[in-house]
Amino acid sequence: MSFKLGLGKSFASLFVAALMATSATAQENLLGELYGIGVHSYYSGDYRDAYSNLSAAVEGGSKDPRVYYFRGLSLSALGQLDEAQADFDKGAQLEVSGGGEQFAIGKSLERVQGAQRLALERVRKIAR
Repeated sequence: MSFKLGLGKSFASLFVAALMATSATAQENLLGELYGIGVHSYYSGDYRDAYSNLSAAVEGGSKDPRVYYFRGLSLSALGQLDEAQADFDKGAQLEVSGGGEQFAIGKSLERVQGAQRLALERVRKIAR
């Protein structure tokens, strides 16, 4: 059974609206904020909120592989394994195409352990 997680009228959707009216530097800052909020929500166990904020970052044009990795981890925790795999693949694609060089990906993923980390590392290894 598959379901869609919607943004609705959330904090994340307000960020997406703000992205449309800002400069490139401001957009990067807002996307970084969405990523940070999403990661915090993920580690707090609020996977729906994590998904919402990370999706807003994707919709805002983020090319940060970590956004896709953490959105995939959130989807995995919500039982959406096919969608999680697609995000892992997209994150790995961005990482190997040069988009990962400016991000401390290994450091960002340090706290992710167990089966989810192993699945993510397999995707990263294949992409390299």
